[in-house]
Amino acid sequence: MNHLTKNKIIFYLALIFVAGGVTGAVIGWGGANEKPPRPWDHKKICSKLRDRMQSELSLTSAQVQQLEPLLERRIKGVEEIRSRTVREIEGLFRKSNQEIAVALHLTPAQQAKLEQMEAKRQGDRTGGRHRDPEKRHDDATNVPPQ
Repeated sequence: MNHLTKNKIIFYLALIFVAGGVTGAVIGWGGANEKPPRPWDHKKICSKLRDRMQSELSLTSAQVQQLEPLLERRIKGVEEIRSRTVREIEGLFRKSNQEIAVALHLTPAQQAKLEQMEAKRQGDRTGGRHRDPEKRHDDATNVPPQ
C-alpha cells in the first residue's frame, strides 16, 4: 500500500468520524429540545371523529344527535381505563419501592432519598406538578403508603 492510499484511508475515516459526530449532535440537540407528549384531548378526538363520521357516512342531524351520547360514553370509558391503569402502575411502583427498601435493608437516609427519587419521577411524569406523597393511596386497598 503506497503512502497516498494510506492518507486517503485516514482522511476518509476521519471524515466518517466527523460526519457521525455531527449527526449525533444534531439528533441529540433535536431530542433535547423536544417537548414531552401532551395527554390526549379525548373530547377533541371525539369531535373530529363525529365530524368525520358525519361527512363520510353522510349522517343526518338526527343521527348526529344519537351519536353524541355514544361518543360521550366512549370518552368516559377511555378516561376510566386510563385512570385505572395509572392507579395500578402507581401502586406497582409503590409496592416495588417498598420491596426494594426491605430487600436492600435501606437506611432511613437511603429510604428518604428513594422517596425523593419517586417524587421526582412523578413530577417528571406530570410535567413538574408534584403530587403530595402523603395524599396518595392505593385505591385497591384504600390504604395510605407506609
